[in-house]
Parts: sequence; structure tokens; C-alpha cells
Amino acid sequence: MKRLHISFNGQRTTVAVDKTLSALLAIKLGHEPETPEAWRVVREWLQVRLPSKVGNTGGRLKRASAGARSLMVEAIADNRLSAAFDEWQIKRANLRA
Repeated sequence: MKRLHISFNGQRTTVAVDKTLSALLAIKLGHEPETPEAWRVVREWLQVRLPSKVGNTGGRLKRASAGARSLMVEAIADNRLSAAFDEWQIKRANLRA
């Protein structure tokens, strides 16, 4: 696990990020994994997306880290897998309604 700092409303939160997911995301974003540049790009990518995923308060590390993991998996998954996942989520939401 790698720890990255993400800001939520001006307060930094440490987010634990899986190294394999980080490497895959770095490659997808066009960078050599596990380099300072790759970590910077992954952190910036998460900074843009994570607050809207988990809310601007950041909350506990566990919630922010889980949100980061979810975002990274969604970004890494190919379009067909992502579409199937979206369909499943819609079906699940409809069953709960």
C-alpha cells in the first residue's frame, strides 16, 4: 500500500492506495508505474475525482481509501466490463427501490 495525501475542503487526508491498482492506473494514464511522476499523476487524478465520490469532508481514512480503490478499478476496467457493471448496478438499485 502507498499512502497519498488528498485534500477535502482544504484539509489533507491520507488515503491508502493499492500499488497494483496504482501501477495499472499509471499505465492507463501513460506513465511508467512506481515513479515519482506516476505517483504524482495518480494522486492528482484521485484529487480531482475522490471528493465527489466520498463527499467533501473526506471522512475516515477507510471511506476515502475505499472510494479511491473503487474509482481506480472503474477507470482500469475496459468499456465492456464497465458497461456490464453499470447495468448490474442499475438492476440492483431497481430491486432496492
